Amino acid sequence: MSKISQDYIALYEFLMDKNIEHQTFETMSGIVQKKFNKNDYLSVGTLLSMLIRHGDLPGIIQKVSAYYIIYDLFRSDGQTESPFLPFFFTVLEQNTIPTRLNIIEKNFLSQLLGNGTKELAKLTPAHILKTDSIPLQVDLFTLKEHVIGKQHELPATVKAGLMNTIPGPTAPSAENPIKELMEGLALSSISPLKNTFAPQFMSVAPPLLPFEDELAWFDLTNRAYHMPEYDASNSIGVEAKKLIIQAFKQALNLGQQFVLLEELNKDPNLVYQIGLTPAKLPDLVENNPIVSVEILQKLINSMQITEYFNILVNMDITLHSIEVVNRLTRSIDLPTEFIHLYISNCISKCEAMKDERKQLRLVRLVCVFLQSLIRNKMINVKELFIEIEAFCVEFSRVKEAAALYRLVKQVEIGEGAVGTQKPKE
Repeated sequence: MSKISQDYIALYEFLMDKNIEHQTFETMSGIVQKKFNKNDYLSVGTLLSMLIRHGDLPGIIQKVSAYYIIYDLFRSDGQTESPFLPFFFTVLEQNTIPTRLNIIEKNFLSQLLGNGTKELAKLTPAHILKTDSIPLQVDLFTLKEHVIGKQHELPATVKAGLMNTIPGPTAPSAENPIKELMEGLALSSISPLKNTFAPQFMSVAPPLLPFEDELAWFDLTNRAYHMPEYDASNSIGVEAKKLIIQAFKQALNLGQQFVLLEELNKDPNLVYQIGLTPAKLPDLVENNPIVSVEILQKLINSMQITEYFNILVNMDITLHSIEVVNRLTRSIDLPTEFIHLYISNCISKCEAMKDERKQLRLVRLVCVFLQSLIRNKMINVKELFIEIEAFCVEFSRVKEAAALYRLVKQVEIGEGAVGTQKPKE
């Protein structure tokens, strides 16, 4: 293995290390700049932007760390701007679901582009995660106009260039895909870190009048007619992919659910390749809650599981979404913070509902859900006692809320009796 590929792997492992969230951005950037020569800075920035773009750095901690390192690589060399500004603006302008993590990510980028590294250098990713998830209003218009102006100055062949990497599933035979990726990027003669994908010349316009020995001009076929197949294992999980696409739109019958889950059970890695993303989870939950539970159980060790939980917390409270969370609490160990946040969100949405009929229906659903959690000892009532009690009092006219209040009081009295009982001599 070459030294540069070892350095790329070390950079990836450095970003994936659990302790990175407690290191300051200034320290991280300094470590990377000492690791690589200045001649390699452009390749390092291209590598990090490629990993972010294709989802190989899925965690918010890794993303903000990579953004800072990319931005700071060229400031340390005395340059006034980064060649990766177009990439940063592409990320900022993406239409993503406004979840807390997405807002934090875009706020960090806005601060980085608007104020530079001065305010962020002494902070850590852990500090960034604790910031408010309210979109910042940072004026980046002047900087964006400058970037657009720079792009207009580029040669026509450069502006006609395309992205030189395409996303694709991991090959089934790959034992260590990241290691193979880094070796390929470092050693390949056509590595996207060193090469571009752009036309090398300008085509000459054909003459207006015919002449002897003229060139034959061909009309290119429409690219939409061609369906390229670049995946060596395209047949793997075809049925599962078809069913999951259908599951986003409508309820699957029992036979289809059985086939889909059987396919996922045969290959544990197939769940990462069927096309499910956090943004599509609400559609799957509303149309097929049972399938949603089974898939989330298989994704529990995924690096994106926090994003899936975040989507569950913020989606509309319905019978199916509550059913999914209730089943998950019984089948896997959910983080206590997630359960508490989900309960608080349910209560808040009940209180904020303006339509009285919908509000009563939602209150009944939430009360039954909370009773189930308490009876199955899935939550510690003491930690949520005040919030649940206030909720029951506010909706005391609802039969289910009154029943929940009695249950909470019974639990409180039972725990108090146990706590005050004198030990036998």
